[in-house]
Parts: sequence; structure tokens; C-alpha cells
Amino acid sequence: MIYIDDSGFMGNNATLVKEKKKAFMGIWECHDLGELKEFLGITIRCSGHNIILDQKAYLTKVLDRFGMTNAITANTSLPYGYTPVAHTSNPDPTLWTQYQAIIGSLLYLMLGTHPDITFAVIKLSQFSANPSKEHYEQAKYICRYLAGTKDYTMVFDGNTNEGLSAHSDSDWAADINNRHSITGYFFKLARSLVSWLL
Repeated sequence: MIYIDDSGFMGNNATLVKEKKKAFMGIWECHDLGELKEFLGITIRCSGHNIILDQKAYLTKVLDRFGMTNAITANTSLPYGYTPVAHTSNPDPTLWTQYQAIIGSLLYLMLGTHPDITFAVIKLSQFSANPSKEHYEQAKYICRYLAGTKDYTMVFDGNTNEGLSAHSDSDWAADINNRHSITGYFFKLARSLVSWLL
């Protein structure tokens, strides 16, 4: 896998992996940092036949940045029954900047190792052009949930021999602001998510 100038080589044949890595390094100027332990802020650990991913270090920085390190934790990513409503007053430039910063940080966590916050983050990101103070407080509520779940990891179980499975659903025009439908899907491999969207 390659992302700009970061690359990782993986496989169940160590000899072949080393051979391909050596060939790659013969073409491109790069450094071999050894066994992959971190990639794009995601920590990678192996335990037996399991691969474990987390973003705890990045999450800790996010909570600290937005003053949520010692926040009272929440059991859900959004309060039960909460439905955000569009803000129609003039935009507040300071609030807009803060809101986009927190949503951007939450999006990176969501795309990396926290599919559990996907619905909440995508829902609130729809109001990034003109957020209200209430939207910002709900974004901080997601941080409260993350403060209580920062030890969550994604575990790929190599013992399962389970192939790729896909699931999707739609809520059929449930958005109260524009009557749009929201469709979501996720793909699993080795009992863990590999792709998801809402």
C-alpha cells in the first residue's frame, strides 16, 4: 500500500515480501524502517494471527486540542433522538473556523479506525458551511463519546478464514432539512471493517 511517500509491504510469505521490497527500493530512493508499526497516524500491532489497528495517540491530541481530555464521557456518539437543523442566521467566522477544525479532526478518526462515529460525523459535517453553536456543541459531544472509547481498536482476525462481506441500507427521505435519503454501506474482511460510508 502506498500513500504519497509512505509505503507498506505485507503478505503471508516473508521471503516474497522482502524480495518485492528490495526491488521497490532499487527503483525508488527510500528508507527501510523495518516492521510496519505505524502508518498515517494509525498504530499497527500483530498478536498471533490478529492485526490490531488504533489511533489512540492522534485521538488524545484531538481531545487535548478541543479541551475535551477530562470531559464527562458519553455512551453514544450523539444524544438519542437528536436531529440537527440548518442554521439560517449569518455565519460567525470564529465559530465557522472552530467547527471546521473539529469536524476535520473527527473525519480523520472516522476514516481511519472509528467507524462507530460515522453517522454522527457525516450528519454534522453537512452543516460546515454555516454551523450554529448547537452544532459545535454536538461535535464536542462526539469528543465526549471518543473520550470514553479511546481504547477501542479494530481487530482483523486471521483465524476466521472469512472472506469479504458487504451490507447496505437507506433511510428513505428521512432528512428533515431537505427530504434526502441517506444511504450507508460497509464491507468486512476477517470480521473487521475495511470500508464504510454513510
